[in-house]
Amino acid sequence: MKVGRKMGSEYIKKQIHHILKGKAIELVPVTKEHMEFICDEESNSELWCYEEYVETNKERIRERFTKRIEESDVFDFIIKRSSDSAQMGAAYIWQCSSTRKSWEIGYVLLPEFQGNGYCLESANLLISFAFNELNAHKVIGMCHCDNLKSASVMQKAGMSKQGVFREEYKCGGKWVDQFYFSILEREYHKIYKES
Repeated sequence: MKVGRKMGSEYIKKQIHHILKGKAIELVPVTKEHMEFICDEESNSELWCYEEYVETNKERIRERFTKRIEESDVFDFIIKRSSDSAQMGAAYIWQCSSTRKSWEIGYVLLPEFQGNGYCLESANLLISFAFNELNAHKVIGMCHCDNLKSASVMQKAGMSKQGVFREEYKCGGKWVDQFYFSILEREYHKIYKES
């Protein structure tokens, strides 16, 4: 089932929000049972050092993610290693514009799991999910200009750097630039056919 416009969010979630399986990882839909992990990860300022704001109130995080479970325009996943089911991080995809059929991806990985290609595999799974199941026309991603690891992940996932949003937000008390990446549906299918 492809999602083209908002339907009953509960119906959509039940129909398409499933485990996304890769070679080394699985993206498992966030449930209420994952909230402790999500709260710890989301409130960890070291993991989010490139963001303008980190919510440290775990109750607010729990409320936000509990609401997101039912929303039809956001899909949150736990990144689990296939070999031992270790919870390594989180991956997200949310709709930016329903009329433009545009979705944005994001991911975060605990430090001890970084450098093994798990974020790249997460990005690839999210992009495939967007084009094959969410009826996306475009998938975008953004990152702080100093977050070169995230920029590299998006480029390796087939996304093109579209530009730089100059002084887009404040981080650490200063205005910072943000890179903007995207991949179109036709580009995704061309890459997929060639690989």
